[in-house]
Amino acid sequence: MGSSRALGGAVIAMVIACACTNNDNNQDPGPDGGGSNFSGDGGGSDDPIPPMPTEFTVTLTPDGGTGMQRVNFAVPLSIGTLSDEAAIKILAGTTELPAARKALAKYDDGSLRSVQIQVDVDVTANPKLTVQLGIAGAAGPTLATVATTLTGTGNNVHPKVWALLPSDVLTASGVAGPLIPQASLAGTALDAWRTICDYAAWDTDNFLINAAASRDVWLYDRVTAMYRGYAITGSLVPLRSAYREAEIYRAGMTITGGVATNIAVPSAQTDLKYYYAQNMALHYLLTGDDRYREAAEAVSAQVATMWNPMYNGADRFWTERHAGFALLAHEWALMVTDDQATAIRARAEADVDAYLATQAMYPVGYSDPNARCFAHSATAHGETYGYNGCSPWMSSIVADALDQYARRVGGTRAALVKDSLARLGRIIARDGRDATGKPFYWMGVGTTSDEVDGYDEHWGEPAYVIALAYVATGKTEPALKQAADQLIAGLAAHGVVGQTRSFNWQCRSAVMTPALLK
Repeated sequence: MGSSRALGGAVIAMVIACACTNNDNNQDPGPDGGGSNFSGDGGGSDDPIPPMPTEFTVTLTPDGGTGMQRVNFAVPLSIGTLSDEAAIKILAGTTELPAARKALAKYDDGSLRSVQIQVDVDVTANPKLTVQLGIAGAAGPTLATVATTLTGTGNNVHPKVWALLPSDVLTASGVAGPLIPQASLAGTALDAWRTICDYAAWDTDNFLINAAASRDVWLYDRVTAMYRGYAITGSLVPLRSAYREAEIYRAGMTITGGVATNIAVPSAQTDLKYYYAQNMALHYLLTGDDRYREAAEAVSAQVATMWNPMYNGADRFWTERHAGFALLAHEWALMVTDDQATAIRARAEADVDAYLATQAMYPVGYSDPNARCFAHSATAHGETYGYNGCSPWMSSIVADALDQYARRVGGTRAALVKDSLARLGRIIARDGRDATGKPFYWMGVGTTSDEVDGYDEHWGEPAYVIALAYVATGKTEPALKQAADQLIAGLAAHGVVGQTRSFNWQCRSAVMTPALLK
């Protein structure tokens, strides 16, 4: 909790060449190769995620469709599980159902990332289906467009029949990141997010109260937060919100020449922090709806025109939030793209080069090589504090993106990023908390100044960053584990959600913390 600030030494030698553009952004603050999984991947992950179940139950819940229905869903898969989409068998009771199947995206090793399934089934008589992986199944009906399986209009478009996958399947697949079922955390200190992330209280109906008039409620990619909630709970409540809001987000997008030139968020056409591809990619991987793959690609293309990833050491606008959402847009679009992998991959590489260089160089004179955030001036962050620093809680967004990148690429590049995450976690653990252990709102670098947080809405995000650092170091630094545990205890004791956007940021990245520490 103390403040040990290093200033006056030489800038560390590691400076990564940056392939970036010069366009500043001063607004207010797949089948051809898409990376690897979150468990046992090329990035050398140590996450304790159980193996993918080879047989499981899908629960069908009618919502506007009864009797015989075409049911559409997708089965996300961990890396190496299947290489042939035909090797999935669907049963209603003991009777096999012929199924249409479509591979949605692939890992770099050629195995399938997700497979779309469609079956014709009497959902009144058969509320559950059994899915068997690795067993050839009977060929089924011609694949229909996903839109024909939906009902509702406006802000309430949803499936006629919900198909719920178990949380152990969703988390083992890694589809939404390193997660473990919430049920496995019951009664433990790691269950601190259960109360904070109340998916029913902050659902789509709550979101819609202000969605037309306020940009704030859209912040931090609610759809991803809800899909992660679905993954850890297997519950219809977050799935319903994720599905409805993904449709709202995509339907309000304007795509011109493969570029998302506008989005549904009011008055946010030029504001990078509202451009998300992760939500669109997740929806595609869990539904097979091609419109969302195209939307993810289009967001990546637009973000590349909006953001200069290389901080220049001065007051040009730059925040960890924008850095994170830019890289996340590219990483998740790359995961699902069918024809733009080369261009999207280059965008991701340029961002990572820039972020590593920023971390290495700034602020000039800061001499601790082992503990470094992505420091920038308060003015560059849109604040008036008057000194260099970084945001412990916004760091979770760029850390999420960098971790996704490292898990995809593996090898030397992943090692560089892991080292970056370790440095980031160390400085936040050491300098990012006040005397009571509460994280600062803004953490000074090269100074003893910090900004106290007047609210209790940012305990979880620094815990996630520090947990990533703990894993990145091979879990060899107990001080990191201790700091993460202390922050989780603070979340359990003091954490609150004061508004919709607070739910969004607290429940999108930090919910992955238990999988890193368990």
